[in-house]
Amino acid sequence: MSEYNLHFNYKDIFLAPRLALSPKKIWVFIFGNLSGYIAYWILSYLSLVLSGIEINEAISDYGLFPCLYGNSAPLISWSIYYAGIAIWLFFVLISSTAVSRITFRQLKGDNFYSANDALDFVMKKWRSVIFAPLSIIFIILIFFLIACIFAIIGSIPLIGDLSFPLLYIFYFFGSIFTVFSFIVFIVSLFISPAIIGSFEEDTIGTVFFSYQITFSQPWRIIIYNALLIPLIIIFMNLFSWFYSMSFSLINLIFGYFMNARFENIMGYSVSIVDTSWISSDPSMIKITLEKGLFGTLTMASDLIEFILSSLFKLFNLFILAIPDFSFESYTGSLTALETISGILLSIPLILLTLSVLS
Repeated sequence: MSEYNLHFNYKDIFLAPRLALSPKKIWVFIFGNLSGYIAYWILSYLSLVLSGIEINEAISDYGLFPCLYGNSAPLISWSIYYAGIAIWLFFVLISSTAVSRITFRQLKGDNFYSANDALDFVMKKWRSVIFAPLSIIFIILIFFLIACIFAIIGSIPLIGDLSFPLLYIFYFFGSIFTVFSFIVFIVSLFISPAIIGSFEEDTIGTVFFSYQITFSQPWRIIIYNALLIPLIIIFMNLFSWFYSMSFSLINLIFGYFMNARFENIMGYSVSIVDTSWISSDPSMIKITLEKGLFGTLTMASDLIEFILSSLFKLFNLFILAIPDFSFESYTGSLTALETISGILLSIPLILLTLSVLS
């Protein structure tokens, strides 16, 4: 029997923080985030090396947070780098599906549905998780290809002059469907895990539900997310505040008894897990598309740039919620034992940082 009295309207949005604060769900997201991050880290350094940067220099400059942006790199480097981002996104979607499955069973009253059960479920459904968004991209590319074919036909004298005005209405509605499909693709990244986790749909069913929900319930998507996103940001910052206060309390007590040894160990570990550069300049990544990329269709580039920029601004708000694990007393002179201890301490600090984002 479920302990939650669901209303099946906007009121249920306010249950989200309570449902999210679950060690089981946080652990699933940490596992997925860490797996994707490791793949991203390896491929990012591979892309940096292929762009001509020495591995020692790259590790010294970027540490745990490699990034190819700002470097001149060949196509193969950018392909590998974006493959790392795609793999990380895939693991996030897998984790989201597992958490959606746990939440769905929890709302049905099954509080003993374990993380292992959820991971076993997504291992059976991983193809739907990855191929549903890819199928929508494939649909968009098909329409682009058809448009290019008809454009080539339209370039033929006489035939093109007659076919363009006669078929224009079909071109127009095809263009509307292509733009709508791009919006569906963005929406599917957020709702596909919930669709698969609750309805156990395959790829075709997930794509169908993504189109159906986006078309039939657009205002529900907008209003619900307008309520949900501020809740996420507020409670992430609250969660992060507890982490920062706990971090400061440990520093106060252990620093008093361990003195310089504690300062060296903690300072070195914090220097490894340094996220201050992210929070100090969260808008470092900006999306700007070439206006000539779409020819005269500047509205298309404006729409894509607006959507991507909005997503990155939203991402920046989440990044600002990372807990403050700063420590200023690190002198830089360490013994071998302090260096090892600092490296070991950086591992739980990384996991704690990921747990807030999870």
